[in-house]
Amino acid sequence: LHELCDWQATAVAEAGVGTGRVTRLYIDEVATAVVTDRSAHMMDFARGVLAPYAHKITFIQADNTNLPDFAQPADIFIEGWSFGHAVSDCTTVSDIEQITKILLHNASRNLKVGGMLIFIETLGTNSDTPHPPSNNLNTFYSLLEQQHAFTRYAIRTDYQFATNDEAAEKMGFFFGEPMAQAIRERGTTIIPEWTGVWAKRLKSKD
Repeated sequence: LHELCDWQATAVAEAGVGTGRVTRLYIDEVATAVVTDRSAHMMDFARGVLAPYAHKITFIQADNTNLPDFAQPADIFIEGWSFGHAVSDCTTVSDIEQITKILLHNASRNLKVGGMLIFIETLGTNSDTPHPPSNNLNTFYSLLEQQHAFTRYAIRTDYQFATNDEAAEKMGFFFGEPMAQAIRERGTTIIPEWTGVWAKRLKSKD
C-alpha cells in the first residue's frame, strides 16, 4: 500500500471498515479518515481498536451500495474485503456489472480527481497460486481490470498456526467444513493465502 501512493497528511475515505484491520495500516500517517460500515457492531469494535486516533477519524454507518457524500473529497479511497461481499450476493453477470458501476460511482464521487482508488479483495485461501475463488469475483475482477483500467497486484498473506489441527479448526469455523478438511489434508501449520490489490488514479469524474 505504501508503494502505491504517499499517505502522509492525506485525507482518506475507507468503505467497510470492519475491525479496523486496514485502517491500522495507514492511520499513523494520514491527516483524516472517514470510515464507513453497514454494521453498527463492527463500527463499535473499530472505534475501540482505533481509539488513540479518534481525533482524526469520522465514523459513518452506511452500506457500500449507498455511501453518502462526504463533507470533503478524499485523496485516497480504500476498501478491504468489503466490495466483494456485495458482488458475491449477485445472481447474474448483469447484476455484477450493475453493482460494480454502483460501487465505483460511490467511491469515485468521494475522491478528488487525481486521487487513488485502492480495492483489496481475496485471491484465494489454502491455494498455492492466486486465483479468484468464485465465478462472481472472477467477473468482478475482470471488470475492474478490463473495463475500468485498474492494475492488479497479487501478494502473499499466509496464515500461521501452532498446529495443523488449530489451523483446520479456526479456518473451518470461518470458511466452512470443506476448507477444514482440505487443510487437514494439507497437513501444514502455514496456510497459503493470496490477496489482490487493485489500484488506479481517478482521471475524471464520469
